[in-house]
Amino acid sequence: MKLRSSIALAIALPAIAFGAPRVSGTYANQISKIDIDQIQAAASKEKGVAHNIRTVDAVRADKVAIQTGGKTSLQSETHYDFTVSKRSGKWMVDTSSIQIGYEPTTNHRHDSDAIGR
Repeated sequence: MKLRSSIALAIALPAIAFGAPRVSGTYANQISKIDIDQIQAAASKEKGVAHNIRTVDAVRADKVAIQTGGKTSLQSETHYDFTVSKRSGKWMVDTSSIQIGYEPTTNHRHDSDAIGR
């Protein structure tokens, strides 16, 4: 019985931690869990962009703006902004909408990191 609980937790925790991104926007209530799964699948197949979806903004019932990416080094982040549209029942990345943004980030090291040097 204890083993089953451990196995269930091992499966459930990653699903919770890496679950579907929250959808915002005017049409968020019209985007289903199945749509989100298909949007994630479409983004994961796109070459040249990060595949981790950070934000989803439902701009229409058949179009979402998403952002992927994140920290690429200690001092920078790279974000990919693009739209994914539903055409003939299938979600597809609008490749012409892909924009890449670079942002410098501060190194969050603290004085306490110097202890022991």
